[in-house]
Amino acid sequence: MWLMGQKTASLYSPLAASHISDIRNRGERMLISLLLGLATAVAPPAVDDTTRQLLRRADFEAAMISPDGEHLAVSSHTPDGTIVSVLDRRTMETQYQVLPGKRGEVTELTWVGPKVLVVGANVADERYEAALVDPALFLVTLGEKHPKPLPVRFAGLIEGNDHEVLVVSCAGYDGEGNCKTKISRVDTDHLLRDGTPVASSPIADAVMTLDHAGKVRFARAMDKNARQQLLVHGDDDSWKPLNDSANSAVYVVPAGISRDNRTAYLLTEHAAAPDSIDSYDFATGARKTLLQDKVSDPLDIIMSSDGLEPIGAWFGPGAPTARFWNDADPDVVWRKALNTSFPGEQVQVTSADAKGEHLIVRTISDRDPGSFYLIDRASGHGALLFRARPAVDPARQMPTTTINVTARDGLILHGFITLPKPTAELPPMVVMVHGGPFFIRDKWSYDEDTQILAQHGYAVLRINFRGSAGFGQDFMHRGYGQWGAAMQDDVSDATRWAVAQGLADGHRVCIYGGSYGGYAALMGALREPSLYRCAAGLAGVYDLNKLYSWGDIFRSNYGMTYLRTVLGTDKVQLSSRSPSDHATDITIPVLLAHGIADGRVPVDHARQMRKAMTKAGHEPQYVEYQYEGHGLAVEKDQLDFWGRLLAFLDANTQ
Repeated sequence: MWLMGQKTASLYSPLAASHISDIRNRGERMLISLLLGLATAVAPPAVDDTTRQLLRRADFEAAMISPDGEHLAVSSHTPDGTIVSVLDRRTMETQYQVLPGKRGEVTELTWVGPKVLVVGANVADERYEAALVDPALFLVTLGEKHPKPLPVRFAGLIEGNDHEVLVVSCAGYDGEGNCKTKISRVDTDHLLRDGTPVASSPIADAVMTLDHAGKVRFARAMDKNARQQLLVHGDDDSWKPLNDSANSAVYVVPAGISRDNRTAYLLTEHAAAPDSIDSYDFATGARKTLLQDKVSDPLDIIMSSDGLEPIGAWFGPGAPTARFWNDADPDVVWRKALNTSFPGEQVQVTSADAKGEHLIVRTISDRDPGSFYLIDRASGHGALLFRARPAVDPARQMPTTTINVTARDGLILHGFITLPKPTAELPPMVVMVHGGPFFIRDKWSYDEDTQILAQHGYAVLRINFRGSAGFGQDFMHRGYGQWGAAMQDDVSDATRWAVAQGLADGHRVCIYGGSYGGYAALMGALREPSLYRCAAGLAGVYDLNKLYSWGDIFRSNYGMTYLRTVLGTDKVQLSSRSPSDHATDITIPVLLAHGIADGRVPVDHARQMRKAMTKAGHEPQYVEYQYEGHGLAVEKDQLDFWGRLLAFLDANTQ
């Protein structure tokens, strides 16, 4: 990785140069794609241009404004890898570029001072098209040719301090050989020195939370039995327990600290209600609930315009709604006005200059994967910088509508329906089941899989079945032990609801998903052969008993605790809920796809499923991808899979 100095014609490709020149000539403050386009060599079946554009990686991934407001640091993806361009805020001319090298990936982009950046970079493997190692971190000073590598033990920065960084090391080890974390301050000119100790955690393998002055305030750790301990570090340097899930049965996670370092904000679980945001007073230990929704957990924290402290959160089972705990706060007043300026969008302030005069805002929606704006706070003027994916026109994307479904046992389920352009007939429908299944949920925001299906004429149903994240601990726990049972019933109930509402043709419905979603697709084929015309699974689990001996989950004590909790240990019951043990009862068409390098759900699941179905006389369509793990990362494989999936769906829903 190296830093290029003052901009010259040799610093970027002629294509990029012509783009930037064209922007200046038009007088627009908007950047456009640096990409040359996708590679043309794609294996059959053929994929149409719509699918290609929707699968195309984002051209622009991040944008940060410098503390003095003079420069923008923008990470953009090119055919050769990701680069960082430093632009003059006024002219939008490129001043410097940081080039991680061929197939380089930029994972971190943070301003430390007016002319100093922290850049995290690594290299994507040529075969897997993904980085296989953790990124290296570099301290980049504008005007200097070579960046300074930060220690592997780099832990963070101190607000307003551009000459020191925080590093992590081990202060000792517990009886089981686990590291007791220590945080120290190290001068950036002497990065190999031990530095000045800040604090050491009294518990092993802890995640440390620091305030804006660089003082450690919390230590949080999870043991092999999924027990969480959260300790608070007082002004007297003593450590006190704040939460122990072995006693409280809930987790508590620090979400931020006030700019005056007096108050912490905590995300707090509740046994019978959605998560809340609480305040914690460091001086008195007093806690107070600031925000809690009746249905939704906090989805995303809303930070102040300077990015220093939380001021609210986005909530909602559907399109997110912003809520705040101090409506009189001038920052909240301004933030509400900002949100109003972007109706139908979720707004995030990604960075601001030190005075709060200029900010970069990113907006997303169900039809927009991301747009970046430069905001002048004093004038209220906002200028579009660029769209994350210029090839995706928000006006041509299909809108997503929030739905509520009552399951057969009375539980209220929340989800989404995305409809294609209307025709004379009801559309076919794909029920798309999310993975996880726990700690993950379907969201209202832009989803390329949904758009691919909708723009090919399919209604797309996504339901947050019991066990999904985002609706409180009780809702998630209702999914424990319910793989292939009540969780599957929720998907079936939502499918029948959509058909009954006249949203889709009930005779042309297929089910598809990845990971757990692949499992649910095959269980749908097993349990509901009259409801679904076909089923497709990507990287799916098809033998529940094998989770205790295949893959990486069972290899740790924590993983075994997880499996026993969410699946149970009754082998007979797990077999009854395993598609591969009942292949003779799966009679509808099936498509199976899997990565050979999948360490989470080994390809043996798919091979065993294929073998069992073939033996039963119902051979599935089948494809393996040599350099894929748990999902698809390689562009040509994504295109190949979607070509196969669309052809499979078309053949079975006509």
